[in-house]
Amino acid sequence: MAIGLKEKKTGTIILIVIVGILVGSYLNSLIGMIPVGENVVKTLFTYNFINFGIGFPHPVIIDLDAIKLQIGIQMKFSLLSAIGIFLGLYFFRWYK
Repeated sequence: MAIGLKEKKTGTIILIVIVGILVGSYLNSLIGMIPVGENVVKTLFTYNFINFGIGFPHPVIIDLDAIKLQIGIQMKFSLLSAIGIFLGLYFFRWYK
C-alpha cells in the first residue's frame, strides 16, 4: 500500500529528487553519445530547457596570485531530468 508523501521525512524526499536529477542527467549523457546525428527525438530528450547557476556562464574568480579560487555552480534540467524526478518520487511512495 502506498504511503503519502506528507508522512515522509523532508530530507529523504530531497535526496530522492537529487538522485532522480542525477539519473536523468546520466541518461541524457548516454542518449547524447548515440551516433545517429541530430534528429528531433534526440534533441527533444537532450535539450537543456533550464540552465542556470551561481557564476553562470562565468564563474566567480578570486585571484590571490599564489592561490586562484574559481567558484560557481551550474544546474541543467532536461526532459530526462524531469522524468527521473517523477520516477524517483513514484517509486518512493512504497518506501517505508
